[in-house]
Amino acid sequence: MAESLEKLHNRILSDAKLKAADVIREAEEKARQSVEESRVQAQKDADEILSKANLEAESIRRGILSSRIRANRLRVLDEKNKIVQSVLKSVEQRLSDIASTDQFQPALKRFVAEAVDAVGADDIVVRVGFQNAERKSLDSLGRTLPTRTRFVVEDKSIDDLGGVVAGDVGGKMIFNNSFRARIERLDNQLLTTISSTIFGE
Repeated sequence: MAESLEKLHNRILSDAKLKAADVIREAEEKARQSVEESRVQAQKDADEILSKANLEAESIRRGILSSRIRANRLRVLDEKNKIVQSVLKSVEQRLSDIASTDQFQPALKRFVAEAVDAVGADDIVVRVGFQNAERKSLDSLGRTLPTRTRFVVEDKSIDDLGGVVAGDVGGKMIFNNSFRARIERLDNQLLTTISSTIFGE
């Protein structure tokens, strides 16, 4: 009986060892699966973070390039504007000296006629003022105007560059036909013309 007790004891011990080995194998398999799942999830999270970081870096790079391009365009536009403004200043200088050229009388007559037509009244006051203009030549023009037109020769240039201002006697209707007013009326068209002539745009 001692021998069968010993066999029983060995069998129980053997079964317990087998079960313990199975439990350990299952636990190790579950641990390995858990580690693998964690590794896969960690890799997925890392890839997602890296993808987002790459997108943000690309967006920042494009933003920097875009701002540099805009800054360069603004610099070019600023330089072009300086050139156009320089041309305008040169034109203004030449216009302010028109009284000493042979183009003065025809331009003056045209300016006066335009201003008188624009006012369209019977009793009109026409003011004329140009730098370095001979008073005799201005007065002679006044004598050619309709009889109810009052002609005034200013001592100074009108609007700095010279020109003609006409209005009705009551001052309700005034038409400024000075060089400065004409430039302002044609401002956008003039700037476009100068720019396209200089830069071919």
